[in-house]
Amino acid sequence: MSTVISALIDGLEFGDPVSDEGLSLVPVFGEFTGLPEFVTLQEAIASHSLIVTEVSEGGAVPQLRAHNVGVTGVLILDGEELAGAKQNRVLNTSVYIKPGQEIIIPVSCTEAGRWSYRTGSFGDSGHVSAHAVRLAANESVTKSVRQSGAFQSDQSRVWDEVALLQERHHKSSPTSAARDVYESRGEAVRRREASFECLPGQIGLLALWQGRVAGLDVVTSARAYPRLHTRLVRSYALDAPTGRPSFVDHDRRAAKEWLAALASVEVTEHESPGNGVSYRFTGDRVVGSALAVDGAILHAVGFATQTGPDRSEERYPGFFERRARFPW
Repeated sequence: MSTVISALIDGLEFGDPVSDEGLSLVPVFGEFTGLPEFVTLQEAIASHSLIVTEVSEGGAVPQLRAHNVGVTGVLILDGEELAGAKQNRVLNTSVYIKPGQEIIIPVSCTEAGRWSYRTGSFGDSGHVSAHAVRLAANESVTKSVRQSGAFQSDQSRVWDEVALLQERHHKSSPTSAARDVYESRGEAVRRREASFECLPGQIGLLALWQGRVAGLDVVTSARAYPRLHTRLVRSYALDAPTGRPSFVDHDRRAAKEWLAALASVEVTEHESPGNGVSYRFTGDRVVGSALAVDGAILHAVGFATQTGPDRSEERYPGFFERRARFPW
């Protein structure tokens, strides 16, 4: 394992799990130094210091142009959604954009039924993609970057997951937009969000569904994380089960065991589309990534998988098989 990833894992501490029916979130704490200064996507868009547009007038589905016109770096998380322009997109991998820098960022479409301008530039959707959409993108991007160096997702698979999301939540959309599902479920999800306040010093969360780990997100800046907490909670809460209790002792043990299992993952290093190094990791029933700039991790995400991350020798499960992951 990379020493950078090992140092991240060693520096994390878990708080007490908080549960709401079948969803448990374990707060993550830690103190990390040497981080470059940065603001979040939400802050950068609100201050007009980040301008995100199509790469050209005609556009290209898997790429966008991002220009940081501000004086502070910008961090955009894997799975954060940008809304507007010719169709909504989500980031394929976390990127850090230096002040004054213009880069091309790799994205996936989450609105298959539209290819026409609504706005000249993109706004912050306010959402991080639902867990299943992020997992599909992260897994396929890891495979792509290891094979070809391109941070490209399996777009068909992402669209399939958006379709499943709409089916699970009984929300059709004229343009098949994932955002429409998020907005339609807003009130119900906000009720669940209220159970999971951001604690002082918190820098991440580990989510469990009915005692099974779903995923982990860590943003190592204690200043930045609170601005991302709600959208990360929403990402895991959207598909979480309801009506079944969780058990704190079991959840605490499951979280620690899962984190310990990360010590045996395979890690590869790749030049990030923005700045720094993108670490991609796969192991027994886990896939994830981390972004480091000047040797300091800014964001790390890991997802538990059902059958293991390496599908190079496997058939990817079909639509109805994937739907069966969500018996609730």
